[in-house]
Amino acid sequence: MEKLLQYLWVRLLLSALVVAGAAVVTRFAYDEVVFSSNKSQMEELNRRTLQRAELAIDYAVITLSELSLTGLGNCSEESLMQLHRISYLRGSIKDIQVLGVNNRLLCAGESMARQMGLADFNLDQGYVSYNGAISLHNIGFKNSGLLGVAWQMRPDLTLFAVLNLDSLFFDIFPAPLREQVNASLVLGADDKIASHVPNDMGRFDAKEKVRFSSASERYPLKTSFEIGVPVLRAWNREAENFVSGAGILLGILLGVLSFSVLSRPRDPDAEMRESLKKGEFIPFMQPIFSIPSRKIIGCEVLMRWEKCDGSIVGPLGFIPLAESNGLIVSMTRSIMAQTFVELGEYMLDNPDFKVAFNIVPSDLVSGCCAEELCEIVARAGVARQQVVLELTERQDFEDLGKAVAIIRQLRDLGFKVALDDTGVGHNGLSNVHRLGVDIIKIDKMFIDRVSIDRSAMTIVMMLVKLARELDMRTVAEGIETEEQLKTLFECDVDEGQGYLVSKPLPAGQFLELVRKQDKPYNIKTAA
Repeated sequence: MEKLLQYLWVRLLLSALVVAGAAVVTRFAYDEVVFSSNKSQMEELNRRTLQRAELAIDYAVITLSELSLTGLGNCSEESLMQLHRISYLRGSIKDIQVLGVNNRLLCAGESMARQMGLADFNLDQGYVSYNGAISLHNIGFKNSGLLGVAWQMRPDLTLFAVLNLDSLFFDIFPAPLREQVNASLVLGADDKIASHVPNDMGRFDAKEKVRFSSASERYPLKTSFEIGVPVLRAWNREAENFVSGAGILLGILLGVLSFSVLSRPRDPDAEMRESLKKGEFIPFMQPIFSIPSRKIIGCEVLMRWEKCDGSIVGPLGFIPLAESNGLIVSMTRSIMAQTFVELGEYMLDNPDFKVAFNIVPSDLVSGCCAEELCEIVARAGVARQQVVLELTERQDFEDLGKAVAIIRQLRDLGFKVALDDTGVGHNGLSNVHRLGVDIIKIDKMFIDRVSIDRSAMTIVMMLVKLARELDMRTVAEGIETEEQLKTLFECDVDEGQGYLVSKPLPAGQFLELVRKQDKPYNIKTAA
């Protein structure tokens, strides 16, 4: 009792640790997801700011292009009115100036441009854009965010637009971040045009910062954002309480699950290996009978797992795992040896009686299959001609040429080879001719509908005809009704198996069933 309590206490403690760990991991994962999402949003805001600046410059270039067609060089009253109208109506464009030789101001939409210090710029200090005739200039007027766009139309005429880009940062940031982001718009390497600086730099002064930058492909322009890591982590955390609750709930569920898992004595692979050593994998036999006479002429050996508590596990409960962990080969050899012990005497008394075993393609082409099979059959004293090897459809042949050679070798040694579940999975019709087998087994999918669906019957008849032409025999799988049996008889199928005659049986019950057959039972051909 004391050991049991200790056992339970250790597992409860481990389960509690799992609960706490799940809550911590959930919170950590939430923090990282939010942080990553926030960084993505900041990157998008940074790109959007750059796009705004590019659009403002594009708008100015388009405007200058339109003006170049109207003849502004004379600076007439009509021209001045047009310049003034553009400055008044067009967004970020604050002034349009007409410059002459040596960039001397001829006229401007803003009549007080020279008096305000917004004229006579040194255009030699600009940054050339993708169009060599267009250059960008930092006007540098009292940190106002003014940018100049100059387009030299001809040596004695340049159009110059003055843009205000300071408004780019006005509404770009969400309210919680407006006083937390240091942002700038830069010409060239470090010529700052416009910026957004937090009012309280003390709040911004974080030891860890994240920086975001985007560079234009068309203009010598880039944007730069800088924000403290704690601020970025604290943003967008509306779901925090919900996630914390979910983390605790997840921890409880994982704790219960871990308690259950920890209570298991061993993992499935280890359990399967131990059961193989104990001989818990046993053969069940399903009769194969002649369709014309219904006489049992052989059987297919199917594997079952008889656990120590007496429960029987079907093939779907362990065969896929056995194929993946490689135990299927050893299990198959064990089943063959057990079968020959159980049926060997009957097989010796009935030389025409055949026993079929399922072989996976990877086992067939392993290189030692033929030798091992010959050794097992020789030890049992039965004839190789009584052994049928069924190639399953769950795996494909990685090397079809090698498979063909080994099948030919097995047939030369006297074994019969069958193609299981023909027509479906990896055992399609293309493999029937190429593999050169003795028997094709028609899949239950077609047999289920053979008596009610003309197309299914047509497929069965086609497989029978194909088998006849290739000198093969046919076996119908999964026969459950008399109607199916009658139709298969009419289709000239040779043999069958299914619950109509018997379900898979342990060796003793199977031998009892076989020995009861006294008289053949003929099925009359349908009128």
